[in-house]
Amino acid sequence: MSLKPLSTLTPVLMVMFFVGCDQAPTKGVDRIFLNGGVYLADTEHSWAEAVGIDNGEIVFVGGSADAQSLIGSNTEVTDLAGKMLMPGFHDGHAHVSYGGRMGLGCFITSRSSLEETRQQLNDCATANNYAPDEWVTGGGWELYAFGDQGPTSGMLDEVFPGNPVVLYDAFGHNAWVSSRALELAGITSKTPDPPQGVIVRDPETGEPTGTLRDAAMSMVDHAIEQVSDGKRYEGLLRGLEEVNRYGITAFIEPGASERKARLYKTAEENGALTTRVILSLSPIDELPDSVGPELFDLLAKRDQFRGSYINPDSVKIYIDGVIETQTSTMIEAYSDGTNAAPFYEQGQLNLLYEQLDHMGLQIHTHAIGDGAIRIALDAYEHALFENGPNENGHQIVHLQLIDPADQPRFGELNVAANFQCLWCYPDPYIYLAEDFVGKERVQQFYPVKSLQDAGALLVGGSDWDVTSLNPLEAIETAVRRQDPYIDSGPVLGENEEVDLVTALDMYTRNAAKVMRLETKTGTIAVGKRADLVVLDRNLFSIPATEISEAQVLLTLMDGKEVYRAGGVD
Repeated sequence: MSLKPLSTLTPVLMVMFFVGCDQAPTKGVDRIFLNGGVYLADTEHSWAEAVGIDNGEIVFVGGSADAQSLIGSNTEVTDLAGKMLMPGFHDGHAHVSYGGRMGLGCFITSRSSLEETRQQLNDCATANNYAPDEWVTGGGWELYAFGDQGPTSGMLDEVFPGNPVVLYDAFGHNAWVSSRALELAGITSKTPDPPQGVIVRDPETGEPTGTLRDAAMSMVDHAIEQVSDGKRYEGLLRGLEEVNRYGITAFIEPGASERKARLYKTAEENGALTTRVILSLSPIDELPDSVGPELFDLLAKRDQFRGSYINPDSVKIYIDGVIETQTSTMIEAYSDGTNAAPFYEQGQLNLLYEQLDHMGLQIHTHAIGDGAIRIALDAYEHALFENGPNENGHQIVHLQLIDPADQPRFGELNVAANFQCLWCYPDPYIYLAEDFVGKERVQQFYPVKSLQDAGALLVGGSDWDVTSLNPLEAIETAVRRQDPYIDSGPVLGENEEVDLVTALDMYTRNAAKVMRLETKTGTIAVGKRADLVVLDRNLFSIPATEISEAQVLLTLMDGKEVYRAGGVD
């Protein structure tokens, strides 16, 4: 796909836009960026050299020479010196509140081995000096480091003797708990598995081993409930700082309970909300499980959470778990002949989606297995038939395995395909999945290009804190389908690479569309809000292997700096 150079920009972009004046007033506009590679991310994929901002709004897009007339005595002038200016990144799926809070507990760094995990737990125990019977929370551990059955309570009992401990894995679908936590939760060999959940047990004794999966994690919910609102708010602020650091100016928070939604509202009231956020509401917060009538009780309160930067008109629905624990719903059974039931019966889900769609709500669906994805698409199709077309911004996230027959349905049903592109390479979880579904199905994982060719609207998201929040790492992976942290390696999925323009669209204007922000953000255009990011290099002028190495130098939201790394005058 070719990019439209500055010289061929529509003339309207090349003149001064300053309402009510033939010349710039003496004070000038608030800020001017000059001499940059300004990527507009519009449908023409156009470029400019300069951008003018006044009162948080983009008032000029064009050439540096034409921008001079906007400079007044109060104008802040930034010489980009060839650096890249583009719309702020939009993350279609990021657990920002939880990700920020993870840094306040026992957090295991990504890709840690068993030995490294033990050492980090020891360091956490030493640093925090937990009181007897004090809950220890955190997470980040890697499922593949412990084998198919997951970790046992033994290590936690050694490191935190007598303490109730709950640590969530990097996927957010497994909880590693200590013996004391099991005791306080009343989980024994006689405790039945909850619907949509698994208590992993010793095959000989039937005793719980210390791993709880999906809905079973709710059995130790009171551990998380004991985290104070003060700690939660501190975690949210830390999460927002990370968001700004990576140039993200809008995101969807999937799985927001009333308690979490009120934290976001508090942040906005305190002037601390430095991004736009879509709250995808759920009475069970982030826990993977089905929801009942309590969802509508929460939705009745959603106007209490609404704000200048907060849109609560979205709902998070889980259909299944994850393939790597055999809790995803598949069309063809797993290699051992088993399968996982979906969290809803089809008729039940159809009615739920019809109701939510009729209320004008976005339905943000977690579906990973091809069986779960088909069930979700069937429910969207039912809602479309009953209610007619709309622009609610429905989407399915994760999309690990999609039956080819279902790929055209995304475009036909106006359901966006929300991929976490940092997963689109052969990482250790890909090899773990081979044990459950075989190599042939694994090579069909995350079919981004196939969905694009089938007419789907592609959206990008991080699923932080499951994986890195940095959109540039995901963008590189979408382009290469190889490990973004090295310059070579095996590829996942033949011919599923997309070009850089497509990958950037996923994290800018496409994501803005499903967030219902397309009139405000997602592209650089006169009249839109100045949600912008400055990168230290032009992504179109470097090898694909260097995209993830690019650094965010400056992040603006509504024209105000919310992050500055330096390197911009």
